Amino acid sequence: MSDLQIKLDELKSKIEKLNEPEKYIISSIVEILESLIVGHYARTEIAEKITPLEFIKRKKLESHSNRVVGLAYYLLKYNGVDSFTVKDIERMYEEARLIPPKNFSDTISKASKKGYFIECKEKIDGLKAWKISKDGIEYIESLPEG
Repeated sequence: MSDLQIKLDELKSKIEKLNEPEKYIISSIVEILESLIVGHYARTEIAEKITPLEFIKRKKLESHSNRVVGLAYYLLKYNGVDSFTVKDIERMYEEARLIPPKNFSDTISKASKKGYFIECKEKIDGLKAWKISKDGIEYIESLPEG
């Protein structure tokens, strides 16, 4: 975890003690800062460009739940995309030529309940937006490469 992320985490705990209008404004600012930090690290850590299908194969992501979390990770680490929608994951499935789950929204919602995604306050093109959480990133990174 970077020094910046540690400082942001400390700031988040202090925000909880504020009243609601202040809490909302400062939380929004912290969310923007986190996006910038994550995007910066994502762009600087890209070692090689692989396709979504190659990434899925390397990480042996066989279930739709794991693939959705893996593709969110791929979007962040390889494309520098911090927030995503159902449409982004659908496009990744199409690009990888994978048979999609029956209900992408349900699959994303289940991953969110496991703590792998965080719902964004702002929508993208009128659609609910998500970010992969720290737990989601750690989960994908903990999977062995094959």
